[in-house]
Amino acid sequence: MRRVLVLFFVILLLLLPSARASGPTDARDVGNVTKILRVMETPQLPPGASGEFVFNFSNPYVCGTCAMRNIVLNVSIYRYATIEETAPVDGSWPWAYPRIRVNSTCDGRECLVLNGGPSARLGTNATDRYIVERLPILTSSDMPHGSVFTQSSYFVRFWLEFDFDNGTGPAHLKMASRGYFTDAQWASARFDPLSPPKGCTPYNATNRCLGSLNLTALGVDGVLADSAFGVKEPIPAWPFYGLLAVTIFFLILAFLYWVEENPGRYPRVERVWLMLKGRLRRVIRLPWAKKI
Repeated sequence: MRRVLVLFFVILLLLLPSARASGPTDARDVGNVTKILRVMETPQLPPGASGEFVFNFSNPYVCGTCAMRNIVLNVSIYRYATIEETAPVDGSWPWAYPRIRVNSTCDGRECLVLNGGPSARLGTNATDRYIVERLPILTSSDMPHGSVFTQSSYFVRFWLEFDFDNGTGPAHLKMASRGYFTDAQWASARFDPLSPPKGCTPYNATNRCLGSLNLTALGVDGVLADSAFGVKEPIPAWPFYGLLAVTIFFLILAFLYWVEENPGRYPRVERVWLMLKGRLRRVIRLPWAKKI
């Protein structure tokens, strides 16, 4: 029985690559879509501070003519969440922050990082295959945020469009992260992989079904990953300094008692310590002081 189970899992692992769309030149292949955006730094900010949200935007396709052209990339902050609550960051959000500020081109919760046109492209050479985007994130002290013991996050979503031709003809592709779909839309696009709906197999540009998700129902060619950044009150430093001071005090006290129990090892320290004990006995006239 064990051999049968091992053989089953080996066959399953061998078949997993075939679950991808078709290969490294297919723009809709899930193995390629997951490589387009790679988040490098997500800031953890105290209220009122600012930081950088950093991600790599790259062309994962490996054919010589597979350039991504006329790229439109939109990034937006869309939801606030803690363990206890969640709220949409939309037109009803009463606070002016958090915000994304990209020089003078954008200052708000939503920014068009790349706005299409011939200059918005990613080629296939190593020098122009990827770019690094650094989005400044601004916060305020009055907006909702986490406490010292409560984590809070603001979720970030991505919308991507680009023209692509892998040799089979030009195509205009749309990709979006989970934040662009409602719970109802997402639930309606899910299905059991063991019994996919009619038209979902085999995979093609018209019936875009990968894994357990019907991309045709969502109206996109691929699903990108959401990201997030945190905003919370920093842990105060004074408890650490207090603990450090107490630790040093007891270390010194332990050393002095060791010197007292081992006379002659450090005579100068022993003399100073005995003088100090004598003065303490004269100043503090309490019953427990006699035991010092």
